[in-house]
Amino acid sequence: MKVKTKGIITGAAIVVLMALVALLAVFTDKPLAASAATTPRYAVAFNYSASYTYGSGAGTSQHPSSGTGVYSASFTYGANKSNYTLSVMMYGSSTSGTGTFVSGGFIDSTDITVEISSSIKMTVTIKDANGKSIGSGSKKATASNLTEGTYSVSISGSGGGPINSRAGWAYGFSGSFTFQIDKGAPTINGASTSTTGKYINSAFTVSATDSGSGVKTMYMKTPNNSTFYSVGTSTTVNKGSANGRYTFYAEDNAGNRSGYYYVNFDDTPPTMTCSGAGFGVNTNKGFTVRAEDNSGSVTLYYKVDDGNWIAKNGSFNSTIFSDDATYYFYAEDDYGNRTEERWVQLGAELSGEFVKSDTDNSVYFTWDRASWTATLDDKPYTKGAWIRAEGEHTIKLSSKTKSAVYPYKIDHYYVQTMEKPTCTSGGYLQYDCVQCGDKYTDYSIEETGHYYVASTTVATCTNGGYTVYTCTRCGDSYTDNYTNPLGHNYESTYIPASCTEYGKTVFTCQVCGSGYYETDGTLPTGHNYTNEVVTSPTCTTDGLRRSTCEICGDVFDTKITANGHNYTITESSSAKGKVTRTYTCTVCRHSYTQELGDQYEEVTNYVEYLFEQYEPYMWWVLLASAGVWSIVIGVMIAIAHKNEEKEKAKKMLINYVIGLVVIAVIVVACPFLIRGIAALVT
Repeated sequence: MKVKTKGIITGAAIVVLMALVALLAVFTDKPLAASAATTPRYAVAFNYSASYTYGSGAGTSQHPSSGTGVYSASFTYGANKSNYTLSVMMYGSSTSGTGTFVSGGFIDSTDITVEISSSIKMTVTIKDANGKSIGSGSKKATASNLTEGTYSVSISGSGGGPINSRAGWAYGFSGSFTFQIDKGAPTINGASTSTTGKYINSAFTVSATDSGSGVKTMYMKTPNNSTFYSVGTSTTVNKGSANGRYTFYAEDNAGNRSGYYYVNFDDTPPTMTCSGAGFGVNTNKGFTVRAEDNSGSVTLYYKVDDGNWIAKNGSFNSTIFSDDATYYFYAEDDYGNRTEERWVQLGAELSGEFVKSDTDNSVYFTWDRASWTATLDDKPYTKGAWIRAEGEHTIKLSSKTKSAVYPYKIDHYYVQTMEKPTCTSGGYLQYDCVQCGDKYTDYSIEETGHYYVASTTVATCTNGGYTVYTCTRCGDSYTDNYTNPLGHNYESTYIPASCTEYGKTVFTCQVCGSGYYETDGTLPTGHNYTNEVVTSPTCTTDGLRRSTCEICGDVFDTKITANGHNYTITESSSAKGKVTRTYTCTVCRHSYTQELGDQYEEVTNYVEYLFEQYEPYMWWVLLASAGVWSIVIGVMIAIAHKNEEKEKAKKMLINYVIGLVVIAVIVVACPFLIRGIAALVT
């Protein structure tokens, strides 16, 4: 059998391509425009008129009919005056679902097919706006690569024939409808196709228009919402609505969708925060002013006293300035929303402090303003430098206009270390000043003495007992109170022989539980099993046999193999050269049928197939057999000639010819012989 690999690969490629298109429709941010791939298979409403003339010999009788906007037409046809119906379908290059189409309606495919459902001959013609035929055919017409505009479709059919030598019959049918093609998507006004193309902080209106089939509806998705909903052909978003990005798209009456349009709306002013101080207060500490906005883009403006406003992205940090002044701030976002002005006054009373070390009495002095300076004992002092010298000290903190004095005293900072006492010797405390090195020692700690705790080990059957005394402070120990071993106290128990165990006497110590196994020579009795069939076997399922020891209760199961079917021929019939037999099991009544003729055909066909495959090799078999036969007979003839047995050699030559004929007949007749055997077998 030949496999149509190329067709399979092409079909697989089409399936993969369709899957990729579907994925793009789901994961891209732009809706797919309607196309022929999504055009339904429309049932079309059409106008028609039909007439039928039937000759009666003495005159004629008319049977006219007509309809407007119908989906099927009924009319009479033929000498037997039979009633027939006709319906019209229209679709694009491919279809998706079903629908109805009214004459003059819009369709969004540029490839159009009109198909007539009728049992009699009809001609279908598609015409452009100038009445020119652009597609025609019997019951089906196709027009491709059409442009936007209006098109018409006409349906016509006629015919007739004799009834007898004096009369005849004739019919005529004509129908029509129009359709319009609209491939242009609606246009949206008041929004941008770019996500960053339109920013607004006031009420705005978005509307949709379409010059073709007209706008069916416009859809809107509000900020922080994943669902679109219909808003008609126009909608207005007022101040106070949700801030963020509004997304729109529109659909016309032909099913064409526009791309996404966007409006970024924000009517909320930014927020300003001040850390390290507060708005509307005086401070001599560094502070930071930050501006934030839910739109994500904001500019902070500041000025110093009566200076000019300066724009600054991010935040304002006062530590980079040294002048005492009043600082004013406001913020504005990209939408034009602006905060009110706020202020912070920098420069208040002088303020500094000493910070003590965690490890000694050393200190350092610190203050807030970078413009302030200080002296230590009338010498310049660097902010944060450690002061370690013991004694009285004076810090003088100064600004451009004022100063303040801060006295401080540094004492010794002794660190205590202890030499702990032991059970036999005393200890002491050592005090060392980490600042100047001064030290002294306190030897008032006496020795502690031993503190012994007793731990007793009791005697066992084999080991003696004793008590160990250990000092919990230094670990010193000694042993006392020794006792002798107790010895074993055995008790015997006789256990008779079981199915698998010898008879024995067990000796167990009643004190420590140790013991030993002495046998008396009594052999195991062995199992005494009784059998029962738990589940009987059937023709197709195995059974189960359970064996139980009557002495010890040991149990095991064995399988009983299924009996298998016992079929007999219960029915036989013959039809069209095929014999059909019915075989039925005499036990479970299961049955099956067998068509002997089919088996014969399958076997013979397979035999023929084998001979077709191996026919080129059969001649080699013939030649090889003939060659071997020739060699054998040649040797025998040579021997006969050597022995001067001419009559015998002559007979061998005759037998050689007969053998060649037999070999040829067997090779040629083999297929027919096997076919005969196949027929007998089946």
